[in-house]
Order: sequence, then structure tokens, then C-alpha cells
Amino acid sequence: MLKIIRIGLSKIQKRKLVVDYVKENNIKKVFCFYFKSFKPSYNVSCEIEYIEYADIEMYKYFYRLLEEIDDTSLIVMDGCLRTQNRSELIYNCAHHYLNQTEHHIIFELFPIIDTKEDFMILLDFDHPNKYKGRSFDYIYLQQEDVKIRPYKVKMNVINVPITDKEKQKYEKKKEYLFDNLGNKEPDTIPRNLQLLVGNFKKKAIEQDKAYVARNKRFKLNNVLSYKDINSKSNYIVIDTHYRRLNMNDFIKVSGMHTIKYLATLLPIDDYIITEFSKWKARLESIYAQASLYK
Repeated sequence: MLKIIRIGLSKIQKRKLVVDYVKENNIKKVFCFYFKSFKPSYNVSCEIEYIEYADIEMYKYFYRLLEEIDDTSLIVMDGCLRTQNRSELIYNCAHHYLNQTEHHIIFELFPIIDTKEDFMILLDFDHPNKYKGRSFDYIYLQQEDVKIRPYKVKMNVINVPITDKEKQKYEKKKEYLFDNLGNKEPDTIPRNLQLLVGNFKKKAIEQDKAYVARNKRFKLNNVLSYKDINSKSNYIVIDTHYRRLNMNDFIKVSGMHTIKYLATLLPIDDYIITEFSKWKARLESIYAQASLYK
């Protein structure tokens, strides 16, 4: 059992897998790379060192780890799919470490951030250089030791009525954003429109329910920002985060499988719902082709 990728496992399942791997392969030391918001804990029978994602490329670690990691070492990449740039320096540094040993375990909640090409980053972790320059192909899910416990997510829409005055305000804002786009990123238009439409949804907020929004502009105790979410609960979404990675983190922290989304009939909400559906379809297509974790 060498070089394995496991997607969607629970904390208990991950811990058991690491403990068993260490025992079965006579591992002398585990090097666990993780993202700061999701530090894991593995009670293994050998020495273990935890290295935060941002430190992967740090000089103070790089040469020491290259000397220490050998064929008796296990590298655990736990939630290190943090950017869609396959050539990211941090990834390249990680590949140097991974080349030092055949013992790899790659953990993620989702197989992608946003597109199927993201999965190639996980394959690059497990097999540095083997897939260099190659694009995603479903066949890789069967050729490599990849097992998935599908984390299913769906969106339920809660309709929020809007007034004619709000429709006019939306159109006026949209025209203003297009007229003043200049050299700004086009993505700033839907981001700003969603914030405006989020304001229209304030009338739908109920005191006895928990909500999440892009920021704290509502100044209500039951409306949290994405940065404030640190525990499992059923939140109603006012604004989705404009970065897919942050939305994925929100799902991971909250433990939600059903996203309740406040939505108007304005085009921006239709866009948000459609984009979520496309992302969900990409996930489902990978789940359908992969071997299931049992």
C-alpha cells in the first residue's frame, strides 16, 4: 500500500488509515503537511512532525527535510490542495519532499477546488513528474490508488421577493459597474452585484436562525461572516463567497450537506445557483468514475 489518495474520509477514518499504514510499513517518522485552519492530529507509534502549508517553501525547512525524509518516512498531505495553479512554488517544493520516499497518503475532502484539472495536483503530489504536462482523464482514477467517500452537497433555494425599486437599483448599479470597469477584473461585477442583492435579502432574516454573509455589514448577531464560521451548524447563506476554495472551506467547517441559499429572481442569483450546479456536476462526475472507499 504505497502512494494512496483518499477523498472525503472522516477524521476517524483518516486516523485509522495513518495508524495502520505506519504499523504495516515499518515507518520510522511521519511528516504531516496541513493547512493552518484544519490542523489534524495523528496518534501514531512513531515520531511525527507537523508542517503548516505555508512553511513548505520556507528555507528553514527545505534542506533539513530533504536530508531527513527517506524510504522509512511517510508523508501525509492533509488538505494541501490550496491553489489551482499547478506550477505553484509551494507545490514544487512539496514534490521535492515527496520524491524522497515512496510512502505517501494524500487526503482531501473534495477531489477538486473548482475544475477537474485540479485533481491533477493531487496526482502530482502522489507521483511527482509522472503526470507532468498531462491533462485530467477519468482513467487516472482507476490507474492509481484513488478511493473516494463522496461528500454530497446540494443547494436548496429560499425565495426572497424584491420590489420594483430594488430592481431599478440593481439595474442602475449594474450599468455603473460596467461603465466604470476600466482595467478591473470582470469578476468584480458579479461580486459587487451580489453584495447589493444581499442587502435586499435583509428583510428575510429571522432572529432564531443562523446566517452567513460575505461581511458583517448587517450588524446582526445571527449573521456571521465566513471568517467567523468555526463550528458545525446549519447556516443559511445570504452571499456565497466569491472564491470557490473559501466556499469549500465553509462546507468543511460547517459540515453542511445542504446549502440553504436566500435567492431573489434577479440575474445575479440565477448566476450563483447555476455556477454551484455546474461545480456540483463536476464533483458528481468524478464520484461516479472513482472507486468508492469502504
